Amino acid sequence: MPKGWTSLPRALLSILAVTSVLSMGVFAEPAVPEHVRIGYDGEGTIDASPSSCETFVREMVVWDEAEIQRAIKEVCDARRRHIEAYEALQENYRALAAMIAEDKRLDVAAAAQHLETMMKACINHKLNLTTGGHNIRIDIIPNDIATKCLNLGAKLLQDEADALAIP
Repeated sequence: MPKGWTSLPRALLSILAVTSVLSMGVFAEPAVPEHVRIGYDGEGTIDASPSSCETFVREMVVWDEAEIQRAIKEVCDARRRHIEAYEALQENYRALAAMIAEDKRLDVAAAAQHLETMMKACINHKLNLTTGGHNIRIDIIPNDIATKCLNLGAKLLQDEADALAIP
């Protein structure tokens, strides 16, 4: 055998193995995400702790103490609503995904991707229709916007689950 040919079978086997693995990936079903990732600023990291809200308010305004306390409550309330809406969306997504995961006729991964796109578009749409406010509203407005869109998504998912659950 000519020099170097002894490694040819090993190289050929390696190429076949890589090709086989890659081709299996082409035919593999897309993974269904465990949760919806929308990709907006602050997603999943909203801090509604009193200390975080207070820090934000005191950095933004110089008001009397009664107004400061009212503002802290308003900021924390907006943040909590945002967190609750995000959790409801995720919970409804998981419930629907579990209901339809075994049905091979459905493209759950694509549906999840479209839901993410729709949620992001809703948030961007509403953000583009606001000046963003001033003072504490700089924090409240984006939280309220996210809450509204996330609630729409959670309702959509709940409606779909309800429709599928009908015997």
